[in-house]
Amino acid sequence: MKRAPVDFRGQWVLVTGASSGLGREMAKQLVQEHGANVIAVARRRDRLEALRDELANGTTLVHPLVADLATPADVTRLVSEATQLGEIRGAILNAGVTYYGHALEQDLEAFDKLLATNVTALVHLCQHFARYFQSKKNDGGVLLVSSMAGFAPLPYQAAYAATKAFVTSYGRSLAYELKGKGVNVSVFAPGGIATEMLELSGLNRKFKAGDVGIMSAEECARLALDGFQKRRMLTVPGASNKLMAAGMKLAPNGVLLPAIAKIYEGALPEEPKG
Repeated sequence: MKRAPVDFRGQWVLVTGASSGLGREMAKQLVQEHGANVIAVARRRDRLEALRDELANGTTLVHPLVADLATPADVTRLVSEATQLGEIRGAILNAGVTYYGHALEQDLEAFDKLLATNVTALVHLCQHFARYFQSKKNDGGVLLVSSMAGFAPLPYQAAYAATKAFVTSYGRSLAYELKGKGVNVSVFAPGGIATEMLELSGLNRKFKAGDVGIMSAEECARLALDGFQKRRMLTVPGASNKLMAAGMKLAPNGVLLPAIAKIYEGALPEEPKG
């Protein structure tokens, strides 16, 4: 028997990485279109407070929660503070950082931060909230935001793609383990999104909104929340992304890797001449 979509109206939903991009747009849509209360998590207090003020409507609540997910103490505090606000129905683990460039040039401290944010904190929060939803028996769910970058090796985003491969595999495995146990686990794997991350990484030199596979944050957020509500194990948004995802899985690495590398090389900054 098919289950009804999850109703977030009047429920608390936690969103990490809520100060910009996809996370910010999901927080907005949860409040404006789903009537949810949102715990908005990010490092930048000013942006979280601006989001709270923008979404103030006298009916729903937005609670800014400042935390750096690369810091274990902040992750522990986040869990404690969030669960004191009220009963939580959903946890959207969207926060992530990237590195674009030659892998051997990535600073190891930056790599550690990338790994802590994209993998370690995500597992910590996923485990906590999955157990929490089981104990509450409230049909709650966790949404892990991954990326199509996790479907194949990605030259010039090697570490980022590896972390997203982990997120996709971990999320889908956990979804199966928890099937029928009162916890929904969904994975959302978008392609490129026209957000601040695209600009900060330097990839906007090559990719922009409107290009094939590059979606707006608004459209992407709507598809992410739809998959989450409908308890889909994996959502890849958009027909072109679905086609590319299938190609990334099926194409031989000898064909795929040079093709991907050629695309991404075009966005690398030019090396200074002699």
